[in-house]
Amino acid sequence: MSLLRIRAGKSALEHIQSKGLSPSDISAVFGASGAAKWLAIYGLDRAIFSEWLVDAHQPINLFGTSVGAFKLAGACRQDSAKALDELAHAYIEQSYPNGFSADLIDIETQKLLDSVVDAAGLDEILSHPVFRYHCGTVLAKGWLAQSSVSQQKYAMALAFALNGFGRNIHTKIMQRVIFADARADGTLAGRDAYTSHRVVLNRDNLRAAITGSGSIPVVMHGVKDILGAPAGMHRDGGLLDYHPVPGNVWQGDGLVLYPHFYSEVTSGWFDKYFFWRKTPKALLDKVVLISPSESFLASTELGRIPDRRDFLRMQGDDPLRKRLWWDSAKRSLELGEAFLTLAKSGDIGSIVEPI
Repeated sequence: MSLLRIRAGKSALEHIQSKGLSPSDISAVFGASGAAKWLAIYGLDRAIFSEWLVDAHQPINLFGTSVGAFKLAGACRQDSAKALDELAHAYIEQSYPNGFSADLIDIETQKLLDSVVDAAGLDEILSHPVFRYHCGTVLAKGWLAQSSVSQQKYAMALAFALNGFGRNIHTKIMQRVIFADARADGTLAGRDAYTSHRVVLNRDNLRAAITGSGSIPVVMHGVKDILGAPAGMHRDGGLLDYHPVPGNVWQGDGLVLYPHFYSEVTSGWFDKYFFWRKTPKALLDKVVLISPSESFLASTELGRIPDRRDFLRMQGDDPLRKRLWWDSAKRSLELGEAFLTLAKSGDIGSIVEPI
């Protein structure tokens, strides 16, 4: 059984087939939104950050939204393996025995954040010798910015309906905010139709930025007026950059490594409901997309990728959900081992597929 599927954009594919893939080739690493889905590749991320990329010496830009922002913060810790272990543990051990409320979800979210951004973590993330951390939020406008849940629901329903007219239809209700390492080279910036703001990260706004990046409308509180950012309500960056597309926000040399739970990249959160809308290949030209194979996912006890909706599917049976999620997380360590073996052997060129 093949454990991994590796796909690459045109330029990345040519590079791998002629020169292979080494840590020195990587200019950026992207992290997708997806909540519990991340557990399916936790072990892959752990191997990449704690073992493979330790041999990189060039600056590498990291950019993620929602859980992608959380995991990349963990990757910037001195002991990235421990940080990612603790993030996976905190995510799986969430519990909502008396139902869901924004206040309770906020408490659990702060526990997740504590696992990767404690007092020591602030300095480690902002001063990592190689990684330049970035995360994205959406600066909400109109009804989407309101605290009223009913107004947010209306805004989301309208945004869903209008999304059929094209990805750029939401420019009046969403702006992109990229919170960036002060040392970053500026290659991460908005490059599509959306207004984008760049805000320098510091010890006083890092936690708020990551919290905002994962603040799902309707079910979670937004984060208002983050220090240094444009005034307003910050919500989940995945609304706009669900699986952040490098061509929309990045323009640089080198390759973009993209550990992903899917073998496809879906641009915005609303786009996932429009199956015919595909990310243009040109926007993935330098991307190396690494994901679990379908056969591997089928071999897990859950039989698929973990999903946030499992909280509802298995509500009242936390032990079952946790057992299944722990199995997915532990099995994902096999993905990390498989990647390291491929990278060491130089055989990636023989299995890589075109995007």
